[in-house]
Amino acid sequence: MVRIGVIGDYDETKPTHRATSRALIQAGEALGEPLQVTWIRTAALGQDTAALAGYNAFVGSPGSPYVDFQGALAGIRYAREQRQPFLGT
Repeated sequence: MVRIGVIGDYDETKPTHRATSRALIQAGEALGEPLQVTWIRTAALGQDTAALAGYNAFVGSPGSPYVDFQGALAGIRYAREQRQPFLGT
């Protein structure tokens, strides 16, 4: 199973947030590879990025203002420094 972390603050009222999760899961199904998609709150990343260990790739959440912009940047920095795939929108 491939673990994808979406860095952002999920809001089910935002169509882009709902679509992001659906699109990732559908991509995994099309490739025959199950994906576990987890949204990672930016406030949690502001102090510690340890929660990002164990993910195979990351997506920067679309349609956000982030609760903690510095947390979002910390997540992006983690992906870059750990040489993990990151897709920003």
